[in-house]
Amino acid sequence: MFFGPTLGLKYDATHVPNTTYLGEISATPVGFVTAKGSPVGKALSDAVNKLIADGTYAKIFAKWGVPGTGITKSEVDPAATF
Repeated sequence: MFFGPTLGLKYDATHVPNTTYLGEISATPVGFVTAKGSPVGKALSDAVNKLIADGTYAKIFAKWGVPGTGITKSEVDPAATF
């Protein structure tokens, strides 16, 4: 048995023989880190939102065998989800 990041485990379950993904206990969003107030943060968020809007984001997750595990919207400084 192994506990780890959902995306990695889902990928392994589809690519490593004799493995099964049993489910998710909790989710932790992963993101980019930039200096507070940096214009790079908004540019990255806008770029991710463009990939979401045009369908590229979903295609990337599908290619890696983890469809439906992405976010629906990128945000700068989102509220904590703990």
